[in-house]
Amino acid sequence: MLTIGQFSRISRVSAKTLRYYDQIGLLKPGFVSKDSGYRYYEVSQLRDMLLISRLKRYRFSLPEISAVLARRDNGHLAKLLQAKKEEFLRQINDQQHILLQIEQDIEKIERRENIMQANYLVKTVEMQPKTIYSLRRKMSIRDLAEAFGTLCAGLEKSRLKPAGPFLSIYHDEEFNRDCTDIEVGVELSGGSGEHVRTLAPGLCCFATHIGPYDDFTSCYTALIEWIEKEGYTVSGPPFELYIKGYNDNISSGEYVTEIYFPIKK
Repeated sequence: MLTIGQFSRISRVSAKTLRYYDQIGLLKPGFVSKDSGYRYYEVSQLRDMLLISRLKRYRFSLPEISAVLARRDNGHLAKLLQAKKEEFLRQINDQQHILLQIEQDIEKIERRENIMQANYLVKTVEMQPKTIYSLRRKMSIRDLAEAFGTLCAGLEKSRLKPAGPFLSIYHDEEFNRDCTDIEVGVELSGGSGEHVRTLAPGLCCFATHIGPYDDFTSCYTALIEWIEKEGYTVSGPPFELYIKGYNDNISSGEYVTEIYFPIKK
């Protein structure tokens, strides 16, 4: 067996950390002397310590690591690692988008341009009533993908086919990323029944945003500035039409979204 000092030296983990792991039940010593209280570890526990350190590098929490050690199931661990890999890939994609934005801002500054000035062409349209199939609930922005999945499942169950782009309607006056009243839907050629309704916003102003779904703020800002400048007021909840997106097998930089505000004088 190894003393806590020997185990610490070999595993490159401090004795203080090992005592903490013992305290929370993550890695308990193989033997604790009743007389001295000294902790002793089995040599085989070095492999557990290697796994703990590896999973910490992968950003697993200590409770998650404890569950992995308790389960001892490589098939389950492989699924967890795959999920973590996908999480890192999403983070890398987000970071790459941020780096691109920084590069574009630097170029604008060098051209003596305002980095917050976005050039959107704002137009008005009298939108005719549309029949939509929709689901409305309080949700996090992170839940939108799941909500659209539920929407598509409902369409299939009701044997309804989309006849236009998918959309989101934001009903709350205030925006809360973690809990917002959002309605997701899609245009139909006709029909009736549960979750089928008419969308009739009337006169709207709109602008087209090209790029990822998480970068709409500049477009919303341009629309509100235009509304104030032209003497209009907002008359209904804003909504987004996803013209080209995730399902079109294109990069997020090529996504096309139209953002609408119902307006009145």
